[in-house]
Amino acid sequence: MLSAVDKYLSSDVHTPFFLVAGDENYIEVKNALNSRGFRVVNLSTYCGDDKRPDLGRFIDELSTSDHNHADSKVVVVGLGEYLALRGGQSAYNELSKLKDLNLHHTKAMLLLRSVTATVKKLVDEDRTRFDSRRVSFIGNGVSDITITFIPDTLDIPARQGMKALLAELEKGKSGNISVKSALQFEDSLLSVRTIKDAYDGVKRLVLAFSLPRSCGNDEQWTELLRELSTAGSLDAVLNMYGLTGNLETMWNQYIHGSGFVNWLYFISLKTNLNRLSNSYLRYVLENTASFDSFSQNVLDAITTVKHTDRRFDKFYVERKILIEKFSDPEVAEFVARNRKNPAESIYNLTDTKLCEREEIIACYSKSGSRVIRNRAVVVFPLLGEYLRPYMFDCGELSGLFSQYFEDYKQQKLSNQIQSQFDEQVRELATQRVYNRLYTRNEIFDRIDKDSTYLYWLDALGVEFLGFIQAKCKDLGLDINIYIAQVQLPTNTCNNRDFYDEWQGIQKEHDKRLDEIKHKSSSKYNYQDNKLPIHLAQELDIVAEVLNEAAIKLALRDCKKVLIASDHGASRLAVIKEQEEKYETDTKGEHSGRCCPFFEGCDLPFAAKSDNGYLVLADYGRFKGSRAANVEVHGGASLEEVVVPVIELRLKDGSIHVEFVETIITANMGTVAQLTIFSKSKLDKVSLVVEKKRYEAIKADDNHHTVVLKDIKRARDYVADVYEGDNLIERLKFTVQTGSGKKNDAFDDLF
Repeated sequence: MLSAVDKYLSSDVHTPFFLVAGDENYIEVKNALNSRGFRVVNLSTYCGDDKRPDLGRFIDELSTSDHNHADSKVVVVGLGEYLALRGGQSAYNELSKLKDLNLHHTKAMLLLRSVTATVKKLVDEDRTRFDSRRVSFIGNGVSDITITFIPDTLDIPARQGMKALLAELEKGKSGNISVKSALQFEDSLLSVRTIKDAYDGVKRLVLAFSLPRSCGNDEQWTELLRELSTAGSLDAVLNMYGLTGNLETMWNQYIHGSGFVNWLYFISLKTNLNRLSNSYLRYVLENTASFDSFSQNVLDAITTVKHTDRRFDKFYVERKILIEKFSDPEVAEFVARNRKNPAESIYNLTDTKLCEREEIIACYSKSGSRVIRNRAVVVFPLLGEYLRPYMFDCGELSGLFSQYFEDYKQQKLSNQIQSQFDEQVRELATQRVYNRLYTRNEIFDRIDKDSTYLYWLDALGVEFLGFIQAKCKDLGLDINIYIAQVQLPTNTCNNRDFYDEWQGIQKEHDKRLDEIKHKSSSKYNYQDNKLPIHLAQELDIVAEVLNEAAIKLALRDCKKVLIASDHGASRLAVIKEQEEKYETDTKGEHSGRCCPFFEGCDLPFAAKSDNGYLVLADYGRFKGSRAANVEVHGGASLEEVVVPVIELRLKDGSIHVEFVETIITANMGTVAQLTIFSKSKLDKVSLVVEKKRYEAIKADDNHHTVVLKDIKRARDYVADVYEGDNLIERLKFTVQTGSGKKNDAFDDLF
């Protein structure tokens, strides 16, 4: 290369020398010429900030520069790249002029890049004159310059105007160069990319980027383009924000919020769709084109898949995991939208938020469909535990109470009173069977209070006992239940002496249940919403109390927790909306369930208390009283007057029972019989099968026998095994006939 330069310098050639180079040796050649004393002429000096270079002025000055100095020599840079930008024909025309430009005494080296083919064409057309004395090709002459034109409105790094672009090229810059310029070069020999907006810029900078523009807004695409301009690739940007690896573990960290990193997480999920293990999340992303709708779609996409779809069950479980940390208002909005298709709505609900649990109860209450109700207890397991039958063990009243409160719970949930049950309530109102029970104070006198914590859960009724048994099993608590009657009227002031006179180590009064049922501050009101959705919060409160009891016992703060109630409450007395037949001269108290005694009353369903009150035992209320908000107490219905006293201790975790044989025989000559085995010594074992309790007979320290005299059909059964009031296990067994079949002609006899 230098020898060709030396020959040109010593020759009598008075035209420019075309020195054609590629990216790989451009800087080396420029530095070599600079070291030989060539003065650098930058084409960029002939243009304004964003103007095309003035080639006329450049050529004039080049042809007349320093003509009085015989040793004047210059090297021109930036010319080839600019002419390449203008296009092949323009480059050919300008270089043709320069090829024969008379420089007089000046020696000018035109260091040209990106126009190799054009110069070769000039050589081919004039080989006799335009030869090695005037042109030299160095290396392969290859250039990979790409110019990206960016709108001035985008706030991302770029050269400002044509002058700055040429200055970069004159330094030997190759690869992609971003510039903000209003100029257009439609015929460019160089690779030119024109970015219309930030999204277009991302598409051009990230190969195979296929996400639609709707995935983000202009501000988000602009921020991403800015990061890409610095980091160089989308993977580098995601890595910088920590959005690589297992994206699903980051869900709760990034799903909430509208900042750039939250949006970028969405983009990362979209671009890594096939790597996600959560199939519901993939389904949502496939059907979500906008970040703004992403969060809502996570909630709502389940509604687009029918519950009969083979994907539904898996989607349901995976969605429940995703929405666990969503806010209550977000889920509440979903609940409202989910009501669009009543036949499907119950299938989409979870028990994650209180508003959903309330909605599940509403669906159960409004629907008479067994399918809908079965689904309700599947998606809301606590509701199923509430409906679990509790088999009372209180002597001759056991059967009555067991069936009564089973019916009561069903009618509370279904929000209607069956005529047969209403008639039973009237009969019981005159019989007052609760008087056969011990009073709460009598039970307290019998209880060992040593190291006992008293928890007064105001308005806790026996309707929750099946639920409490199930929760205690889960919490590992040993439970002992006493059934008591309260003092009439069933209001707090008459029934708090057990708490006021407590001499134990500690005590606590929890009013939350009572406040839900009848305080004006309660958000539930029968006049506004007649559905029993308050039950959802009631279950939460009871579950929280049991959990707190388990914690106290686990921490050894006490040896025993005693949970007691001042009175129960009646939902059905509110539903009945029954006023008594005549006016009284006094306003009824406690929503009309009781009032001071007055002469001449003809109320067969009212009891007179020892302190001079008339107490209604049916579902009526005295005229002139205020209707109850949610539930009522003060009267003498069984649900108001019968209350539990519950002892809780830590359970012996080693207790385990099983059936010796799980397949037993029953036929006309053989009564079904089960043998229960336990490694631990048990004292009071019973089974509950199909809402009937069967007491076990102790055979030895490890075996108990149960005769199932009412089990006659040959099929599969489920038995709840109890030790006292403790639910130990739920076990399955099969009854077959002597033939070894579950179902044969034997069934037809029953």
